[in-house]
Amino acid sequence: MRILLDVMGGDLPPRELIQGGIAASRNQSIDIVFAGDSLTIETALAGAGERLGERFSIVASTDVVTMDDHPVSAVREKKNSSLVLGLEALRRGEADAFVSPGNTGAVVVGSIFALGRIAAIPRPGLLAVLPTLHGPDVLVIDVGANTDCSPDHLEAFALMGATYAREILGIAQPRLGLLNIGTEETKGNRMAQEAFALLHSSSLGFTGNVEPHHLLTDRPVDVVVCDGFVGNIFLKSIEGGISAVTSLLKKSIIQNAFAKVGALLLKRAFSDVRQVLSYERHGGAPLLGVDGTVVIAHGRSDAEAIESAIDVARRQVDARLVVRFGRGMQGWTRNGG
Repeated sequence: MRILLDVMGGDLPPRELIQGGIAASRNQSIDIVFAGDSLTIETALAGAGERLGERFSIVASTDVVTMDDHPVSAVREKKNSSLVLGLEALRRGEADAFVSPGNTGAVVVGSIFALGRIAAIPRPGLLAVLPTLHGPDVLVIDVGANTDCSPDHLEAFALMGATYAREILGIAQPRLGLLNIGTEETKGNRMAQEAFALLHSSSLGFTGNVEPHHLLTDRPVDVVVCDGFVGNIFLKSIEGGISAVTSLLKKSIIQNAFAKVGALLLKRAFSDVRQVLSYERHGGAPLLGVDGTVVIAHGRSDAEAIESAIDVARRQVDARLVVRFGRGMQGWTRNGG
């Protein structure tokens, strides 16, 4: 298997991302194609005792898509960027998957331009994996690929989320819920109410509306469906909340001598909590619905997170998820949605 890694678009230096690719190659027995500046990549490989050859190769680029770039303009104007060249290499079959911690909007736009959508899927959806206090992780789709959605789009997100839950997580009959401001059928705006009706009449295992504050504690469903605007705010709110609580705990411990003693006693417990809530465990968000395997890693991803994102891509390739999506959507269309 060959995974293509964009090492130029993240918040951390390329060398850190390259280390993640090297670790993934060693631990997962896969080949890595680095997209980026050749000299930077070759220097990092040499520093790690590696070199170009059977396991490592380069798609050389000269441009960089930054986090501040407008997605459409960046893809159209920066043709020699690691992001654009990497996706084109994926389209040509020179790699089995593409992983990037770069500009999310640009990766989404570039993927649609280079790879196209799977037939009958109206919009691709970005899927996030969230930890819970009870049981396995919960999937949320869409968390940022689309800001304006229709009920039909949410129905397609539901199908893709359910397929991912079955094929990747091994959940035989995934339970789906619609993210809303209340559990009653009449809650939410017009789009949410129309999406509820579509999902309720489907055969996707829809259980009804779910509220955000129940997801991580009660875990009422396996897959949560929402539009990208709501999903992205939800995801960032959780991330900000975790960061705020962590900062408050640190501040309290520093100011209180007794708390310092307690912190030492609870060091293992704090470590376990960090491990559960750490985004490094999940690596990246699969972009589902495009005709190729694309995983978008967190912009702040370090080597560990990049290795994990590559593993997410590897598991999708192993499961032939793109093929399964295509077959599933064909059957969905024949059954009238």
